[in-house]
Amino acid sequence: MGTQVTYLNDLPEIGSEFIEPYAQRFFMMQLESIYYGLITPCEAKQHLNSVGFFISSFCGIHARIATSNIYDDFCKMTDDEIMNICKKTFEK
Repeated sequence: MGTQVTYLNDLPEIGSEFIEPYAQRFFMMQLESIYYGLITPCEAKQHLNSVGFFISSFCGIHARIATSNIYDDFCKMTDDEIMNICKKTFEK
């Protein structure tokens, strides 16, 4: 039994149409978690940066652009701005 090595350039890109719904849902999960006090805005930024890095490394161009536009803009916001977005999103 030998060890098989897979190089990054040996792997196909994950198509944007497959990953974008998950990236969108993950973003909403972060907002919801902040709103309910399960995580801090700082923790959400770390999560989004990690997923954004994964997407920029392995996914199609449209997913990379969409994710960087949303995730990066969110990560540049202050905690107060983030809390306002969470309140507007989840309070009725």
